[in-house]
Amino acid sequence: MKTILYIDHSASWRFLLQEELSEEGFEVVTASNLEEAVSTWGRIHPDLVIFEPRQNRLREEQFERLRNKYPNILWIGYSTSLQCPEEFKKWVHFYLPKSLQTEEMKSLIKSL
Repeated sequence: MKTILYIDHSASWRFLLQEELSEEGFEVVTASNLEEAVSTWGRIHPDLVIFEPRQNRLREEQFERLRNKYPNILWIGYSTSLQCPEEFKKWVHFYLPKSLQTEEMKSLIKSL
């Protein structure tokens, strides 16, 4: 079973994706921001991270430190933009636009 850490400032999106992915057999832990994610990281050991890159308090240096500390973890950007904004491309391995239809996300995760 893959353990997924989902970081998003929106409680409704966290709830939706957690429910959908849990039904597929994934363990999903959510965090509302990067600071909260860092505090849970050691006890959950995620296989991959899904995150909303357009968060209010996301600091690039904090993100880069986390990516460097855990280089083998895949990052999926998940935001309202149809295409990954240029400034976030270096942060993610994959990018999907947010959608109430979660089949594309489920397929991507299963393929990893």
